[in-house]
Amino acid sequence: MKKLVALFSILATLMIVVSSCETKDPIVEKGTLQSATYNPATKSFTLTYSSGQTETVNAVVDDKTDPPTATATLKDGTVIYAGDATVAGAATIAKEINIVSQFVYDGMSLYYFWADEVKNKKPTVADVNPENYFYKILNSTDTQHGWSWITDDINSLLSGFSGEATDAFGFQPFPLYADDTYTTVVGFIRYVYPDSPADKAGLKRGEVITKINGQTITTNNYTLLYGANAETTFTVTDQYFKNPRDVKVMPAKINTDPVLYSNVYEMDGKKIGYLFYTNFYENYNASLYQVFSEFKTAGVTDLVLDLRYNPGGGISAATYLASLIAPESNVRNKDVFTVMSYNSYVNGIFDKNKWDRRDYLGDYNNAKYQDPLNANLNLNKVYVIATGSSASASELITFCLEPFMQVEHIGEKTAGKYTASWTIHAYDDFENRVQPIYVESKLTDSEKDKLK
Repeated sequence: MKKLVALFSILATLMIVVSSCETKDPIVEKGTLQSATYNPATKSFTLTYSSGQTETVNAVVDDKTDPPTATATLKDGTVIYAGDATVAGAATIAKEINIVSQFVYDGMSLYYFWADEVKNKKPTVADVNPENYFYKILNSTDTQHGWSWITDDINSLLSGFSGEATDAFGFQPFPLYADDTYTTVVGFIRYVYPDSPADKAGLKRGEVITKINGQTITTNNYTLLYGANAETTFTVTDQYFKNPRDVKVMPAKINTDPVLYSNVYEMDGKKIGYLFYTNFYENYNASLYQVFSEFKTAGVTDLVLDLRYNPGGGISAATYLASLIAPESNVRNKDVFTVMSYNSYVNGIFDKNKWDRRDYLGDYNNAKYQDPLNANLNLNKVYVIATGSSASASELITFCLEPFMQVEHIGEKTAGKYTASWTIHAYDDFENRVQPIYVESKLTDSEKDKLK
């Protein structure tokens, strides 16, 4: 060890002597870095300095991102970044940590359910792309299921949570690969919202979209099935891929009432209520109340709740729906419906302030909605249609009603999403918000397996 220390001292002295003999500083001679461009053919950056000099540096390409990115770190810590390593053009020069990446870290390290993992993943100057950084720090379970996400379209995000869709066609597509090459895609129409652009254009449930604007649908353009900002021509066939026709649809801002269809059927002396419910939007609790009032007036004795395509939504909407279905005595007693568990930091805040982490049957916003007891069906059994597309609040209804009544699940294994989330706002940049998982219901492993 002593020899190593001595050697280091000698080397350090030599370096100081050599440095002092330099007559020109090459960095000063170049001037300040003014711009950078990326060349995908050579996978390199060309740097231009204020003196007019240029320099070429090799890039490190990350193929794990979509699209792939390219970066280079200079000796002074400056990071050069290209957001798409397949395209030539101007590159980003970063000398300090990206403010949005820092915002992501600050929020996630406090409120994320797996915050303890995030605390050791602070952003660096190299984390130029906030989106890539966000997904890099997620828990592996979260990454596998896609529960958390980041967006820069705040208006669409908040509108979507309230049941309002912008630039929407008004139908729910289900994309599937059309062949064994796993490149060609077709879109099955699951349902169409009444009075939507798709409805007015004549699109029907069960039809198949095979082309968009005359182009075959692929993994690169299938997202156009979900909405666009211009008139779009769909090539549509029947469910057997026959009788093709072209249909023009102009996207629009629409309200997506999740109470898509309801009816009362009489069978063997029973009156069976049927409800097809697409999303848990609290803004449409009034629609739920109206349907269940009609069920109650009609003397419904059995209920079929169709959640086959319902991906979830607000817990308050799930609690309201459960309060319309569960036995009246449980709703009147305000029995516990769900218990929420956050990370240790947030749990501590709740406990310190004596805030309740439970949701109760019969609880509702009386300033906006009517008492669910007035339309409660007082059932002892409910039939729930659920599939792999049924997730989150749909599973909450199915699972959390079981302590109070018999729940008959008809269909397939559900998605297995036992977590909820909230939106974290950026400090002064409301174009960026993150949606992290913050809570995991208190379920045992066996209960989670059952839920799945």
